[in-house]
Amino acid sequence: MKKATLFKLCQMMALIFLCLLATAIYGQKKYIDTDSIIMMDGSNLYGKVSSVTDDKLTLDDGNAKMDFYPSQVYRVYQNSKGKIFAPSYIEKGLEKVKNSEPQMFRINKEKSGEIRFAELVQDGEIMVYYFKSSALAVGGGTSGALFGFTTTKYWCALKRSSGQIIELNDVVKDILGHDVKERAKNLSVLIKDEPKLLEQFLLERKYSYKLFLDYIKRYNKIVCANNLNEHTLSEGLVY
Repeated sequence: MKKATLFKLCQMMALIFLCLLATAIYGQKKYIDTDSIIMMDGSNLYGKVSSVTDDKLTLDDGNAKMDFYPSQVYRVYQNSKGKIFAPSYIEKGLEKVKNSEPQMFRINKEKSGEIRFAELVQDGEIMVYYFKSSALAVGGGTSGALFGFTTTKYWCALKRSSGQIIELNDVVKDILGHDVKERAKNLSVLIKDEPKLLEQFLLERKYSYKLFLDYIKRYNKIVCANNLNEHTLSEGLVY
């Protein structure tokens, strides 16, 4: 075979390889960026989640836009924005457990009234929810009373097996100097059934939301490895 012919053949093979590589990378990126939802019956839908509100989400599958409601959906994976949503009673149904030490919370479904979509920061045996609430704020000024709205952000951790809920982070309380050691004490209650992990956690001296989240992720991995039986999709999985 002549050198010129061999050179052209190598060029063609290199071009084909590059095309295949580009196609694979594009396909992988497209898959990663594709949003998906898991329905309560276990079926999956793919497309673009264009909006998620408390009571509705909209999915565009390329052919049509469809609306779904919290009672229909088990999980929402908005991969394009790196967010996960789940139906929950937590945002409006959260209440303190009286005389609990350390302070625990629980969900009062009657108080909540209805299921809403809530953002999940971490999913697993311990679920970490993020939500925010707005309230009317009244202040004083030289021209009289001033009115406006303030938004408070919360991060709460819920343990599925016990229903126990703790506060992980609260922007307002953190600004006011809320004792983060109390939250560390609360988290130690949730992870105490994994003694080795708890032992490591108790050796920590500086606490933060980031540290708490790291231990929750590690706890969930341990529980997942020890329990290969997945939860059955059902209404009972809505917390």
